[in-house]
Amino acid sequence: MTAQEILFNLLQAYDLKALEYKDWILVNEQLPALHASIQNLKIHENGISLRLDIRILLENKNVIGESFTGIGKDELSATQNAFHNFSMNSLPVLLSAFWQIEENEQIGIEEWEINGKLWKAFIGNFGCKGDFNIPISLFPSLEEGIKNEKLTENLYWFRFYYANLNKKDNMTEALINNEPLKTLEKKIENLDWEKSDKFYSLRNFIILQKK
Repeated sequence: MTAQEILFNLLQAYDLKALEYKDWILVNEQLPALHASIQNLKIHENGISLRLDIRILLENKNVIGESFTGIGKDELSATQNAFHNFSMNSLPVLLSAFWQIEENEQIGIEEWEINGKLWKAFIGNFGCKGDFNIPISLFPSLEEGIKNEKLTENLYWFRFYYANLNKKDNMTEALINNEPLKTLEKKIENLDWEKSDKFYSLRNFIILQKK
C-alpha cells in the first residue's frame, strides 16, 4: 500500500469525500488538496527508517509542507508509524481549519487579536517523544512570537520543533509558511529545557485564519 493510498483511506475514515485527481487527493472536489510521499528510506540492521512528506495545496497555490519520521521492521510498518505521528500532530489542525472536523482532545481553538485584526487560531497538541518536562513558558513564548509578526495574508501556518540530542547539543526550528522564523527560533532555544543525555523532542503545528 502506497503512502497516497494510506492518506486516501485516512481521510475517508473521517467521512470526508476523497477523490484522486492527478497526483493529488481532493476533498469534496475542491482545494485544499493533499499529497503524501515517502522519502529518505534507509535500511538499518534492526529495521527501516523513512520520512513521510505531506503537502497541502491551498486555493492561492501556496503549499503547506509537513514531514514526519517513521521507523519499523519493514517499509509498511515504518510508513504506518510516520502516519501515526502525522495523525497525532498536524492532521487534527488541518481537519479543523479546512473541513470543520474538531477533535477536542487533539486541538485547541482560540480567537486572537493581532495588529488590530481578529484571527482564529487552530492549535495542535504538543507532539512529544521521550521523557521530559515541557518548559512552562513555551506556549506563551510561541503565542507572543506569533503575535509580534506583521501578518498581511489571510492564512498562516507555523511549525515549531525542538530536539535535545544530548546535554550539549540540540536542534531548534521555527517556521512561518515554510520559511525560517529566526527570532522565535532563538527564543525557543533559550527556554529552560531539561539537560539530558537522552534524546527527546517536541513539535507543534498551528494554523491562523483571519476572521
